[in-house]
Amino acid sequence: MAQFNMNHQRASLLCFLTFLLLWDYSASQRTVQIQQGQLYRAKGYPVTIACNVSGYETNTQQDFEFSFFSPDNPQQEINIISTKNTNFAYAKYRGRVGQKDIFIERRSRDKVLLHIRKLVDDDTGEYECHTPNTDLKYFGTYNDKMSLTVIEDTLEATLVKETLNKFEGDPLQLKCEVSKQTLQHTHISVTWYLNKTEDLRLPIISLMRDFLLNPGSEYRVRYEAGHIGLDKIGETTYRLSISQLQQSDQGHIYCEASEWIQDPDRSWYQIASKTTATTTVNVQGVGKDFNTQIVTNQGPLIEGDTLEIRCMVEAQNIPDRYFSVVWLRNNEEMASFGPTGVPDIGDNYRARESNRQLKVVKKSNSDYLFIVYRVSKEDSGSYQCRVTEMEKGSGENFIGKTPKFSVEVVLDIRPLRSLLTADLKSRTINVRDNNSIILQCKVKGPKVPLSITWTFMAKDSQTENIVVIHYDGKITWGEKTSNFKFKTIVEKTESDSNLKITRASLTEMGKYQCVAEAWINEVQLASVSSNQLEVIVSKPVSKLSISNEPLTIKSKVNANVEIECKIKASTYEDSQFEVSWYANKYDKDVGNKTILITDRNNILMPGELMNSHQMKNKYQSKRCSKSSYKLIILQTDLADSGKYYCVVEEWLQDANNIWYSMDKKSVEIEVDIVSIENKLQVLKTNTTMIVHENKEFKVNCTFSNEVQSTSQFSVIWYYQNSSYAKKTLLKVKHNSVFEFLGGDKELMKRIQFYSPSVGTYTLVIQKADVGDSGIYFCQVDEWIINSKNQLDFQSSDVSGFTNVEIHHPEKKLHVHKRNVSISLVEKQGSFKLNCSIDSISSRESTFEVTWWKRTEQGENQAIFISQRNSTFRFLNGTKSSLLFERPTAELYTLTVQRAVVMDSGSYYCRVKELLLSPRNQWHEIATDTSGTSTVDIKQEEHSVFSTVCASQSLLSFVFIYPFIVIVLLIMVILYLYYKLWKAGGTHKSCKENGPSLWSERGPLKSLNEIDAQDEIPNGGDVEMNSDAVLYI
Repeated sequence: MAQFNMNHQRASLLCFLTFLLLWDYSASQRTVQIQQGQLYRAKGYPVTIACNVSGYETNTQQDFEFSFFSPDNPQQEINIISTKNTNFAYAKYRGRVGQKDIFIERRSRDKVLLHIRKLVDDDTGEYECHTPNTDLKYFGTYNDKMSLTVIEDTLEATLVKETLNKFEGDPLQLKCEVSKQTLQHTHISVTWYLNKTEDLRLPIISLMRDFLLNPGSEYRVRYEAGHIGLDKIGETTYRLSISQLQQSDQGHIYCEASEWIQDPDRSWYQIASKTTATTTVNVQGVGKDFNTQIVTNQGPLIEGDTLEIRCMVEAQNIPDRYFSVVWLRNNEEMASFGPTGVPDIGDNYRARESNRQLKVVKKSNSDYLFIVYRVSKEDSGSYQCRVTEMEKGSGENFIGKTPKFSVEVVLDIRPLRSLLTADLKSRTINVRDNNSIILQCKVKGPKVPLSITWTFMAKDSQTENIVVIHYDGKITWGEKTSNFKFKTIVEKTESDSNLKITRASLTEMGKYQCVAEAWINEVQLASVSSNQLEVIVSKPVSKLSISNEPLTIKSKVNANVEIECKIKASTYEDSQFEVSWYANKYDKDVGNKTILITDRNNILMPGELMNSHQMKNKYQSKRCSKSSYKLIILQTDLADSGKYYCVVEEWLQDANNIWYSMDKKSVEIEVDIVSIENKLQVLKTNTTMIVHENKEFKVNCTFSNEVQSTSQFSVIWYYQNSSYAKKTLLKVKHNSVFEFLGGDKELMKRIQFYSPSVGTYTLVIQKADVGDSGIYFCQVDEWIINSKNQLDFQSSDVSGFTNVEIHHPEKKLHVHKRNVSISLVEKQGSFKLNCSIDSISSRESTFEVTWWKRTEQGENQAIFISQRNSTFRFLNGTKSSLLFERPTAELYTLTVQRAVVMDSGSYYCRVKELLLSPRNQWHEIATDTSGTSTVDIKQEEHSVFSTVCASQSLLSFVFIYPFIVIVLLIMVILYLYYKLWKAGGTHKSCKENGPSLWSERGPLKSLNEIDAQDEIPNGGDVEMNSDAVLYI
């Protein structure tokens, strides 16, 4: 037991010594602590940052240094201020330190406060507190950091600055608007103050940051009695309420708002505060006298306005007193309020009150309001208020004292009609068609809702509404003036209205007027009409112009004469025209008469000259284009000479799609018809033409002189061959009817005829044949239609000769001429004979190919022929050994299979080129022969292997049967070997002591090796072709 106590004492002593050592270690370690961050402070307000040091050894006073690290450059240290070195600050802070905007307050030898009086945006960053070492050694921490963020000051507090005159006992309510936009979580406190004097500021009541109410010491009793209150209304309104004012409440009242934020150490800090303007409150002692005042609308009243008559009672302690208020007009009671606040309407005004045109309101105990809506002229008169103080008697009875009257107010309600005027003006009272009419209606008078009606009166008609612009913005178009709706723009302001008619026409010509109507509360009170304004719309200036060229036209008898009336210019691009043709012939029996008329819709109407049967088809009208009209005189004679007139009337379409005509313009053209003497002449030049077969050729028949345009012609084509036999080919009659006369049906299929131009006729023969060679010429007969519409023969002429020579295509056939030598062993191969065509005479050609063999005796023997119709024949018994192919259009091949000695010799091919004529006859164009292929076939030499392989029975006897025997023998030997091993022998002893059953030096050969030794070499140079092959 003693030993245990001794050990326990030792352990306790050891623990105590360890504690002393640790205490000494920790006590001697320097520690610097700065106020805990992150801190948020408002710009423009002060900030205080505390810093202390502990754990230093000596009792000397500690120095402190503050530095700053910007968020933009967190590695750059900027010195601010030091307690030891007055020149410690960098240039950025030297001015603020010198002006005491930044200073250090020492609270003890090891604790200081850093003060910044007015924060700016650049003060956001990290602040470091550093203490220089005062001990003999460095041990501990010598600096500490915190973060400060400068935020915007968004706190706002406002109070209406005014002066209030109150009586003792009156209630008072003031509202203070407080708002903030701080992103951080903050609280608001609001305190109401009363300034009795400049030095005496009394707090009335406060709403603390923790949402508790705290009355001032002077107002605590009244607060507890419920006479003082502070309410928060909505998000930003703080209302001060004093139910009964006392004379001690007189002074300047204002509110002060503060914004608070909670720091990391859980303490609250005021970061911003604002003080509002003051409201001056004057409190007058209570008396028994009272006054009455009457207040009406300012300015003159107009019909439709709202009349407000306010009766004001001025007295002290009004809530405890009773008054009767009466409104008088011309000493007649209109309405009243009794002492209990019950309204009463006079007999003459009850109907208006039921129609909601009259209302009485008790705004407060001292404010009574009489309202009349939409006053009229009858409401003019003298208005007065009568106020009587009432004393309460027994029961519910009241006893009235001497009444007091307000001053009289005389009101003159002016009629709205007398103040309204409407004036209509325009700068476009004389306009051309398709231009715009702009009218301005200017209304002068009171600013009341207006409806504007635009009216129009055409000549000899009644006034109709164009459009009505209602006071509420709606637009109504007139039913009988629909032509205005889609081209009229209306605008309206409070006092003006504009009417713009685009693309005016004659329909819009007339008198215009605007009517202004005044509306108040959906009731029309007045209407006024403007002056009438007459607008004249005239036709546009005509720009019609007609070409007067040519002035004279000369022509021949029986020709067609065209007279053109060309319009050079028009008023509008979409103008339409009516064209009339007149004639004043030199014949005395025919005067100035109408030929025909083409109206603006291009409808023809015959005139006087076309009424007779003979003249019915004499004239034609043609509209070549919008601006070109032609009169055609058919088969003129001398009586058609005279003067012709083209009269053009231009039609324009207005904006309402109504057509109207402009002035007419005309042009005169003289026509002179003369007789003709010229007869038909056809070109007689003889020519020669060389044409290749299967091509087409043309033969022309052309007039060599001018002919009448009204003449008709028939053409006959002739052909003369080498035997000078003349044959008629084709006849084209004057009515363009064809007639084939030659009788050659095959040629008829290849003949064409056309007239490329006036005076030229062309004969075309397609796919020319050699048999078409010969002489071609034509005969032309001229016919003229007489006045009885019958054909009369006029003249005839024959053309020159055209000699046509048809040639076969040029011979261009060429077969490849290369000579080759081929050597083979009999029955060991095949050889191919190529026949290649290098060039041909025509793409339409076909070929006949024949292979020939020249023997050693010099005889040429045909062995195979491929004919033009893709058929072939084997010649001289070669059918079983020949293979024919045509890989391409120009290559023919013949293969001799399993060649034998008898196939030796020289081979070549002969190509014959054939062409089908247009008459379906084949004729030979050219022939050509290829080079020579010399073939040498050697006799076959026989060997043992070839003899064996050639016989199936011998092959089976030599190879197959011995193989079967050997396999069976091997199986027997393996069986015996297995029996010996079972009997006790081993493979090793058998291998060493006895001879092997297997041959070591002569292994068996595989069948593949045997077959390789017996392989027959291929002895022929045989070409293989991938194309289709015909085997025989």
